[in-house]
Amino acid sequence: MIQAPEIFTTPKLILRRSCLEDAEAIFEYASDPQVIHYMDYRPRTDINDVIKSITNHPVLWNQNKEFTWIITVKPDDRAIGTIACCIEGHMADFGYLLNRKYWGNGYATEAGNTLVNWLMSIPEIYRVWATCDTKNLASARVLEKIGLVREGILRSHTIRPNISPIPRDAFIYAKVR
Repeated sequence: MIQAPEIFTTPKLILRRSCLEDAEAIFEYASDPQVIHYMDYRPRTDINDVIKSITNHPVLWNQNKEFTWIITVKPDDRAIGTIACCIEGHMADFGYLLNRKYWGNGYATEAGNTLVNWLMSIPEIYRVWATCDTKNLASARVLEKIGLVREGILRSHTIRPNISPIPRDAFIYAKVR
């Protein structure tokens, strides 16, 4: 059983577990079509969907299925993004989402680096991986900055409902031991 940290502290950020008080801030970026453009779900239109998700995070956490942290910028405690990972056997995949007001500040890279370093420190984990749409060059750069290597293209891999109902190509990135 993996014991995930409740909090990560970095030079600029605090990554912590979500709480119901985060719902409004999460809804702000989860409902933004620009932020959600490359995601595999549509923008949130009801804050109750965010509340339901926050309520479900501890269940998934306690089952060791998915670990989710809110990204905050020091010294504020307002959610500006989310980063999460799923661990299956010897592998872990992760993803992140950031309020566009905070794009371009290196926050996704700092949060991603922190998560990948923690995952690679777990003796049972040999592979940490992520995917991104082949047109999402900003995310591709983030994944490369945190030390993942592009392994290839997954053809017709993911439906991005905000772009098309047809599955789109995705880059696959990984860091391995």
